[in-house]
Amino acid sequence: MSTCRLVGRGASLAVLAALTSMLAPRPAFAVGEQITDVRVLDNQRTEESTVRSIAGVSIGDTLAEDTLDVVRERLNTVGLFADVNVWWEPHGSGVRINISVTDKFPWAPVPTGSWSSNNKALGLIFVHGNLFGRGKQLLIGARLATIDSGAVIAYRDPSLFGSWIYWQLQGLVQRQVIPEYQSYGMAPNGDAVTLANPFELRETRLLSYGFEPVLGIAWFRRVKTQIAWHLEKFGYFDKGSDDPNMDPPSVQLTQATAPGTIGVGRASLMFDFRAREFAVMTGGSLGASLDYAGRQFGSDFTYWRAGVGWEQGIKFFRSHNFIYGVGTTIGDNLPFWSENTAGGSNLRGYLAQQFRGDTQVWGKAEYHFPLFSIGSLDFRGLGFYDMQAIWFRSLPTTGAVLTDPGGYSYTQRDTADQRTFPTTQPQGFSFGQSIHNDVGAGLRFFLRSVAVPLVGFDAGYGIEAKNWQFILVVGA
Repeated sequence: MSTCRLVGRGASLAVLAALTSMLAPRPAFAVGEQITDVRVLDNQRTEESTVRSIAGVSIGDTLAEDTLDVVRERLNTVGLFADVNVWWEPHGSGVRINISVTDKFPWAPVPTGSWSSNNKALGLIFVHGNLFGRGKQLLIGARLATIDSGAVIAYRDPSLFGSWIYWQLQGLVQRQVIPEYQSYGMAPNGDAVTLANPFELRETRLLSYGFEPVLGIAWFRRVKTQIAWHLEKFGYFDKGSDDPNMDPPSVQLTQATAPGTIGVGRASLMFDFRAREFAVMTGGSLGASLDYAGRQFGSDFTYWRAGVGWEQGIKFFRSHNFIYGVGTTIGDNLPFWSENTAGGSNLRGYLAQQFRGDTQVWGKAEYHFPLFSIGSLDFRGLGFYDMQAIWFRSLPTTGAVLTDPGGYSYTQRDTADQRTFPTTQPQGFSFGQSIHNDVGAGLRFFLRSVAVPLVGFDAGYGIEAKNWQFILVVGA
């Protein structure tokens, strides 16, 4: 009897020990265990090697507390997948990482369009985001617009032979009708000018074509160094400019610039720690760039431009998003078509390109929030604030003064481009004339299952102009 009792007691202890072992909590992410297998599931259009390269996790690595989140973030950010799931399970002496991805449809002809007070556009873009199943990208597009028409073809390899090196080549044709406005004082014809009702002095009509090869390295995926060479030839497609306020409107005006070729060497550095999961962007990025044009790059004109900018996204309540950014750009002897501009998409309470300058400081803040969803179509709202400070640090004071048939006067800069500035153009920074602000609200929607670009509507109120502007954008 006692032997039976001892055996029964021993069996009970063994069962209890087994249950205790089974019920004992394991580390939530098997932290510290070795990854003994990585398995890719459900990919139909993307090569398994490409998924593995993007995920950046390999057999032999040690599973850290954030490994699964990092892998999920990388796969979501590249924009190839409509859905991503990552989990671990025991495997041999360590753990297996399972990666399940649902591919987005890789290509689509995307109609594009935009509408604002002084710039209407309609276009079509063909995008293939996953050539050969390896994440290579091809873009072919064209658009007809009031201000900036053009066509582009571009190919991008984000990972040359699976390395951190990437390259891109693009060719472009542009047809620009560039306006110049007077926003203060009295117009040359005697009319009062206000920010809400600026006076258009002239339009400059330029046709250009060029190409740009780019080579870069994405160090540790997050730090990017890049160099490029941009070569573009500019000329008039209609000699001179037209005055929209004169009858007939084809009266010849003083040309804003001489035609020519720009050859620009470009270098940039980007610290990009942003991540995107559907409509929500988190993390920050810091970027700096330098452009230099000179004869050694095949340019008729010599100038430089440098800029730096910061953007930060913060997530709230799982799907709310606060995004802010600040930056500055400064240049010297910039060609007319390369000058900094404010208005339209970067200052939504004012006309497109209403303000110009060689020096610019900007800031923005946006709060995005969900409204409702219909299937895979998400509707979101936003409130925004834009700030732009833009001015010319110096303008020619001793150059030739030219007067056109309409009586408008321009001062010519003593540079190869022979840039002419309206004599009404203010010089230097002024709190009253250089800083412009707006506030407003908008709507956005996007599809999750297809790589369709953003579609939205913004209503911006120019604080200094005391006037509303509206912008509708469909596609990229």
